[in-house]
Amino acid sequence: MSDILGEAFPGTSAMSAAMREKDWAATPLGAPEHWPDTLKIPLRMMLTSRFEMWLGWGADLAFFYNDAYAPTLGGKHPDALGRPVADVWKEIYADVKGRFDAVMHEGVSTWDEALLLFLERNGYVEETYHTFSYSPLKGAAGENAGLICVVSEETERVISERRLKLLSELSTALLPARTREAVMTALGTALRHNDRDFPFGMVRLFDDADFQASPPIGDGQDVTGYAWPLDRARAEKAGFVIALEGLSAEPLPKGAWDVAPREALVVPIIKTGQDMPAGALVLGINPYRRMDQATLDFAQLIAGQVAGALATADALRSEAAEMERLRDLFAQSPSFIAVLKGPDHRFEFVNPSYLQLIAHRDVIGLNVREGLPELEGQGFYELLDSAYETGESFVGQSMPITIQRTPDDEPALRLLDFVYQPMRDGDGNVIGMLVEGIDVTSAHDAVAALRESEAQFRTLAEAMANHVWTARPDGQLDWFNGRTLRYSGLDMNALSGPGWMRIVHPDDRDIAQEKWTDSIQTGQDYEAEFRIRNAEGVYRWHIARAVALKRDEGAISHWIGTNTDIDDQKSSAQALSELNATLEQQVVERTDRLMQAEEALRQSQKMEAVGQLTGGIAHDFNNLLAGIMGNLELLSLRISQGRLDAIPRHVDNAQEAAKRAAALTQRLLAFSRRQTLDPRPVNVNRLVGGMEDLIRRTVGPAIEIEVVGAGGIWPTLVDAYQLENALLNLCINARDAMPDGGRLTIETANKWLDDRSAQERDLPPGQYLSLCVTDTGTGMSRDVIERAFDPFFTTKPLGEGTGLGLSMIYGFARQSGGQVRIYSEVGEGTTMCLYLPRHMGEMPEVEPGASSASLPAMAHGETVLVVDDEASVRGLVTEILKDAGYHVLEADDGPSGLKLLQSNMRIDLLITDVGLPGGMNGRQVADAGRQFRPDLKILFITGYAENAALRNGHLGHGMEVVTKPFAIETLSNKIRDMIDR
Repeated sequence: MSDILGEAFPGTSAMSAAMREKDWAATPLGAPEHWPDTLKIPLRMMLTSRFEMWLGWGADLAFFYNDAYAPTLGGKHPDALGRPVADVWKEIYADVKGRFDAVMHEGVSTWDEALLLFLERNGYVEETYHTFSYSPLKGAAGENAGLICVVSEETERVISERRLKLLSELSTALLPARTREAVMTALGTALRHNDRDFPFGMVRLFDDADFQASPPIGDGQDVTGYAWPLDRARAEKAGFVIALEGLSAEPLPKGAWDVAPREALVVPIIKTGQDMPAGALVLGINPYRRMDQATLDFAQLIAGQVAGALATADALRSEAAEMERLRDLFAQSPSFIAVLKGPDHRFEFVNPSYLQLIAHRDVIGLNVREGLPELEGQGFYELLDSAYETGESFVGQSMPITIQRTPDDEPALRLLDFVYQPMRDGDGNVIGMLVEGIDVTSAHDAVAALRESEAQFRTLAEAMANHVWTARPDGQLDWFNGRTLRYSGLDMNALSGPGWMRIVHPDDRDIAQEKWTDSIQTGQDYEAEFRIRNAEGVYRWHIARAVALKRDEGAISHWIGTNTDIDDQKSSAQALSELNATLEQQVVERTDRLMQAEEALRQSQKMEAVGQLTGGIAHDFNNLLAGIMGNLELLSLRISQGRLDAIPRHVDNAQEAAKRAAALTQRLLAFSRRQTLDPRPVNVNRLVGGMEDLIRRTVGPAIEIEVVGAGGIWPTLVDAYQLENALLNLCINARDAMPDGGRLTIETANKWLDDRSAQERDLPPGQYLSLCVTDTGTGMSRDVIERAFDPFFTTKPLGEGTGLGLSMIYGFARQSGGQVRIYSEVGEGTTMCLYLPRHMGEMPEVEPGASSASLPAMAHGETVLVVDDEASVRGLVTEILKDAGYHVLEADDGPSGLKLLQSNMRIDLLITDVGLPGGMNGRQVADAGRQFRPDLKILFITGYAENAALRNGHLGHGMEVVTKPFAIETLSNKIRDMIDR
């Protein structure tokens, strides 16, 4: 028996031994002694070969394999021996069955090169690649009885080659990358070409919290918003693996595979010369490959290339920033500066001062001979050539140059101080020339003018009848005219310096010196009266005056003074005093007349403004009253005619006109900042989001809308409905400014206004949120901006707007403790910003909304007290309440209502007008009533909200307001809401 087994399974290999030990009689193949030679011969060939081979025999293709093939089986070895191939490779059987059929049924050999097969040989499905051939094996009767496979697993080769290809492509793509964004784009492109190893990726840089990159890999899904645990990457230099389960509710990108990665690799990005990571590279790991050292090494090579490219990009960014800083410095320099490159001195950069020198000619890219041809023959070309060739700088002082200063004028003579400074590269070679200097023509002219002025001054001073003198900045007198010398009898040396004090009366020296010292220290004009002794020893009164001559920078260069003889004037001081008194009276009278004239002018301007306002109100209200009265007259006429079918139309028309009149009064109240507000905590982002569809429908499809809501927006305490109205008005104005379409941006932001910023916006310093609407429309001129908030001012054609929209918004903003500002230029669009104070309280879970539209019938005997001096309004409210089933109490003034509140009668709700007769307004009645009924609910009905009555438009707890005129449905909703609360 052993001879038979040794013949069938020759050799000393492990698989030969395993086959000899297996009980083949228990298998469908039977004992080996009965096997045909057509099976034994290929078995012997397979077992003695070092190539990977396996053999299948029989209808089920019983599985045989050699030692070289065993590693391919992984955990399936050795149990795979003798089992049907469909059981051994059940995970790929469907992929290769067609090849088996071609061999077994048609006798055709197959060939596959680096075929991707997903094998489950070690407890998990893995990506593998195989090059193999299936060949038929004949039976004893010549039939296809089996097949033999010669195979080479090439998984490591295929994966290594594609990884090398990615690294090569990434290196090539990163070469031209000069910015962080370009680096990320190159990385994304390279990873997208190999989305098998890493189905997705992301880069986070730690030095820039706002910079994140997610290269579009596979389906291009952005993964930057996921909760990546990157804190560990800040401190570690080695890569680590993180589990992805539960990381995000959104599915992760799959790349080339049918399932998403279950793990991700985090690799620190460490720039050359740095100890700590500058960022982290997050890579989704191939779900069909287990994490190993080769994968980590591969990822670290990618991170290394990215780190190098980022270091280059950051260096270029720093270099560009430095160059930009230098350009800014050059641009701001008062001296002219030019950079010339190459031996032909080609202009590379010129600053504004240089452009001014050469008449703003466009010389960039031209050589100096092309750009400044008028310098031919003046020696400047030759000086540049010499400095370039020798590498030695040239300094010119007050050198004359004939140059064209303005485009239309002939070249003019100027005097320049300048330097030609050679610029060198890293090897010390001259590569260009820095030209820097100043135009000193004006300075030379000034010196000449000063000399001429000094000569003229001395001539004038000698001709004057007064004493004239000059002094240095330190106060030392250094020159006197001839009249001074003759008066004093002293020479120039005797009077110079402190010598002038010897001719001042001893009693006057202190005051004269004290005032002179003060002027020297402060630079203020000098004026003093004192007595000066003449050559005969007689003292006469003089008034000495001096003014400081200052340079452009404000420093004192000299003092010029005079002494005027006022001795005769002193003797007539009384007469002069009387004259002064008379003059003072005239000045008082003239001032009174001027103030009266100014007051009359202000009153005239007030009346003009009132006239404009009342004229606009009268115009709009007359139009609305015409609609109301006309339709009511027609309604009466149609009733008398029995034409009842026309009644609804006239009722609708009258109601529409009345609603428009109510809206007009609301806008007027908003402008005057006396409207009644219902301030509640409001999330402006949520408010804008709720209005977005309405705004889109309102502005139309020709206008693109973008909403930019700030994260973590602060709440504000405002009337939400008034804010919605203001936002809609701003969007409508923006739409009207873009008749041909455009872009409308609604943006919110948190603002912390310091003293300066708050003062610019006429607001107290503090925390605010801004709501801004920006359009790309026609913009506004300065005159229009200054009048934009005036009532009835509009730039729209007649009939297209009342001119109250912006004035209403202004009034609402100011009444809410905020401000509105316009930023616009003609042709550049407009931005209108509302600034509203931050609310420091808590936000309610649900913001105020509209109630349902019907008033429920009384279920528990509720009683409502109605206080209104207007019988028609009181009757209307009473009738609405009675129709709803409420018990109603009535009062026509404040004291009457208060008596009912002080009684023992049940009162569940007080409805009161604000303005009441009898010495108590509605707010006073409400406050007094709460002394007896602390939980009393109060609804104010008002046509004009008195600030004092409603505490500047803000209501207390348990108080609501309805503004006249009101719709019955509005009142019903408000009553029901308050009763049910």
